[in-house]
Amino acid sequence: MNMSHTERLILSNQYEILAKLNPEQAAQYQRASTIIEKGYCLQILALEKDFGHLDLATCQEVLDTLELHHALAISWGNLDPANQGEIAASRLRFNGYSRSQEAALADYVCFLLEVDKRFPELDCPCDELSSDIAMREKYQRMLALWRQCPRQYKLSIQEIRNILAA
Repeated sequence: MNMSHTERLILSNQYEILAKLNPEQAAQYQRASTIIEKGYCLQILALEKDFGHLDLATCQEVLDTLELHHALAISWGNLDPANQGEIAASRLRFNGYSRSQEAALADYVCFLLEVDKRFPELDCPCDELSSDIAMREKYQRMLALWRQCPRQYKLSIQEIRNILAA
């Protein structure tokens, strides 16, 4: 992180203010203030990790994954009852991303659901959205199949099966 002296002073002062506003985390904020003020490059890099960064393509991928699950639910709802019985509704549920391995993606999903209020039909409280295993590769395979479908919101039972099995 390259910052001018002015930027470092401003950020250091902000950490000082946070220390006063949050006495229970004052030591952590004081440490960060000292690191920024003194310009300790190694520790600044560690602080920078806390800011996170998701590029445009990754954000779009997460949005597409949520859209895919929305399309699966709509398509399943449009099936006749006999076909609906072949796939449990619970299999269509969005499981989220692994908090231990895909935290940035999980945080973005929570932002989209709770802050932006997107995809309310998914009905997934953020605190319940955490897969035990990494899901990104699975979702990428599902997206690849979904994108090949000519009617993405009117999927057949076979298309739904193929996407879920990806």
